Amino acid sequence: MSKSMTTTVEHLSIFQYTRGREYEGNRFEISPRPERFKTYNGPCVRLKTSIRKGGEGSPTSGSLNGVEWLKRVMLPAFGVTSVKFHGHESELLWSFPSAGGCYPVEVYVAVRRLDGVQPGLYHYNALHASLYWIEDEHAAERVRDAQPAATRDADVCFILSIVPWRTCWKYAHKGYRFGMIDAGHVAANLQLVLRSLGWQFAAYTNLRSEELSALLKLDALEVPIAMIAASAGSPMHGDHETRSAVPPQRLQIAERGESLDDAEAQLFNWAPIFEFQERVNRTVPAPSDDWLTRLSLPEEWTDYDQLLPLLIDRRSSAAFERCELPIEDLNTMLMFIEKLELLPVFYLIVHDVKGLPSGVYQYAKGDLRCMREGDFRDLSAGICLGQTFLKDCSVLFVFTVDIAQISKEEFSQYQQSSIDGGGLGQLIHLKTEEMGLGFSVIGGFYDDEFRELLQLSSSHQIVYAGAWGRNAPNASEARKHDRYVMNRPQS
Repeated sequence: MSKSMTTTVEHLSIFQYTRGREYEGNRFEISPRPERFKTYNGPCVRLKTSIRKGGEGSPTSGSLNGVEWLKRVMLPAFGVTSVKFHGHESELLWSFPSAGGCYPVEVYVAVRRLDGVQPGLYHYNALHASLYWIEDEHAAERVRDAQPAATRDADVCFILSIVPWRTCWKYAHKGYRFGMIDAGHVAANLQLVLRSLGWQFAAYTNLRSEELSALLKLDALEVPIAMIAASAGSPMHGDHETRSAVPPQRLQIAERGESLDDAEAQLFNWAPIFEFQERVNRTVPAPSDDWLTRLSLPEEWTDYDQLLPLLIDRRSSAAFERCELPIEDLNTMLMFIEKLELLPVFYLIVHDVKGLPSGVYQYAKGDLRCMREGDFRDLSAGICLGQTFLKDCSVLFVFTVDIAQISKEEFSQYQQSSIDGGGLGQLIHLKTEEMGLGFSVIGGFYDDEFRELLQLSSSHQIVYAGAWGRNAPNASEARKHDRYVMNRPQS
């Protein structure tokens, strides 16, 4: 391994777990929990929070005014779908998963042309289902300069940022990786909803964050990492003059709500993350198709009525039933993942699939090859920080990228792979929901031990892992044991 590659591997170790140092450097038991939502004060565009579950006919791109269209997009793609109670405690359930329920993603909307909506930059508050106007139409026009030329005439642009303090507070530097994955979850949802509404779009999971940070006047630690540019109709540059003109609600610039996080966040050691961000920013190419996500959307769910219940009803599994899954179900999922065209090779730890010996497998271009037979339930659960519910899943999926294939001049592709890996995971979630099975993202694992089990070199970085199987009868009431509590440092 070259010196530069060794340096890269060592640097990425900040995102990995090692035994005895699982949460070194976090502030979980020292600092108060960070604010869970960014707030602005002032007049806003409020979206109706009722959302249908079918029966009204799928809307078309030209049949909705701007406010109704934003509701149809934002509520299912980036919304709270339910609340789960644990005694006196409550847990918000969203249309996408998040490590430890930290939800570090924020969404901004740059509106250039949208009937009934004042042009400008907006922040979307999901809890209030409201859009706050934070910059005028001139700022929205300047977002064009931060996009590749192909989409600079887009009507609307969604910008996804992460607030890493929300996850780093609990998971130390590893929390930054979880934020990248969560952004991928949300990006996948937005693309699916936009497609089902008949909009043309391009999703970018590689971009120049400094320009967008300045335009959005983001907090010091917040960073934009993904963007989706969208336009009504086909082609992307349609005839905008033919659209109806609904008078927009006139708004005043909203003010950023006071945050109590700044002082606590400054006590955290950000130096390794700042170094990672600097390496990413230095290697982002000029705006081009190189920014586009590598993930293809599935053929399924082009109809809004079909997609909506999957997004609303999606849940992360907290308990699996120990049982054999039909091999037909596994083959369906393998073909689904292959058609997403993100990773040509990935790995499975098979616990219980009818007709398939338990063991470690590699899947590549339609070929499922057994690398090592054996019962790895206890070992895989131990590698995943002792999360014992994983012993009952039928399959554990592991997706990796080999950074030996990424030059130091293309380092930003590692971040892009992490975001796209999150998108892949969200699509697996939705396919699993459609199949009537269960899936759970696994963010905590000892990376070196996983690589040893999968017989991979140290240059292979795990970008996503998840447990798959049949939900236990009590799954809806079950609660995962918090892996931080399970591995709390001993005094």
